[in-house]
Amino acid sequence: MVPSPLHAAALTLLLLAPATLAPGAQARLAAPASAQPTLRLVAETLLTPDAVIALMNEGRLGEAEAATRAALAAHPESARSLLMLARIQARQGDLGTARATLKRAEALPQWTEQALAVPFEAPGDIEAVMLRDQPAARGLLADVLLAQGDDPKAYYLLAMTEALAQRWDASRAALAQARALAPALPFADPQSLASLERALGSGQPPQVAGPVITPDPTSPWEYLTWIVVAGVLGRTMWKATRQGKEQAARRKAQIAAATAEAARLQTQLARELNIPATTPEERQRRTRLQALAAQVDEWYERAQAGALDPQLLNTLYGQLLAAAQSDEAYAAYQQQLARGGAWESRRDSPSSLNSTERDSWSSGSGSSSGNAGGSKW
Repeated sequence: MVPSPLHAAALTLLLLAPATLAPGAQARLAAPASAQPTLRLVAETLLTPDAVIALMNEGRLGEAEAATRAALAAHPESARSLLMLARIQARQGDLGTARATLKRAEALPQWTEQALAVPFEAPGDIEAVMLRDQPAARGLLADVLLAQGDDPKAYYLLAMTEALAQRWDASRAALAQARALAPALPFADPQSLASLERALGSGQPPQVAGPVITPDPTSPWEYLTWIVVAGVLGRTMWKATRQGKEQAARRKAQIAAATAEAARLQTQLARELNIPATTPEERQRRTRLQALAAQVDEWYERAQAGALDPQLLNTLYGQLLAAAQSDEAYAAYQQQLARGGAWESRRDSPSSLNSTERDSWSSGSGSSSGNAGGSKW
């Protein structure tokens, strides 16, 4: 039987099909070179250590962990990525896993070669942060507990931090840890400890500054106080009247100068931001300049309100502009700023610790700048 043209075409397709589906032929269809651009793309999209630290400090722990694990997958030999992961795990409350991760980092050659370490602050510096920003203090204490082990001072400050944030169960647990390590809590200021214990019993935030004493309304001393105040006010009123116009004129001139300076800086930054950013480094710099632009916008509002000196504005801008030029400069500036702010705020602040206990932890260590950030893993 002679096959029809339709049968012949079908037979030809059947004969060719095995060759088309053969493993060797399929392997030749996928060009090996196509994997290389994919790997390069992944490497280019990894966040830098400094960027991960920024996420971590903002409390975006999930994003920070995902970025760190991506860096660890791309660079398994990176002790820096393991160090970062350990710090994130400590902030997530898993100190056991964090310490195990830190030991893995310390066993790698890069740990010694790059002088890596967990950065941590002195007790007094963390205490100053605790009074105004409990989440930030919680993160700083996580670094201490990771670097220094189970330090009773750290647990006591953590108990106070959690009480200020009204996280009562966490505060009780931290205080119990502190007592287990140092039953007498010799480092705690007695008034702050009493305030903490009252807070845990009443469900009201502790008064770190101590009790506020108000005079008895029926006491004659109250009236005497008001007489003295009235006398002082009387003496100063005529000075205020005489100097009022001069002060108003100076203030007006200062507001005008500061506002003009802030406007000039806004224009200067706008020109910088209009420059195309093509490389990863240029894009990172552009991101830092955008943050600086937002800061200048805030300064402009403060200048209009008369709350910023033009000379100080120019100094601050110069420091921030220099810091915006690289990841390393920006990280160093942020660290310096945080340390300076902590010392400034603690200068006259009340303390949860005895005066001799604010400069070092139980091990004797005060603080460590560490080496966790940077632009490369």
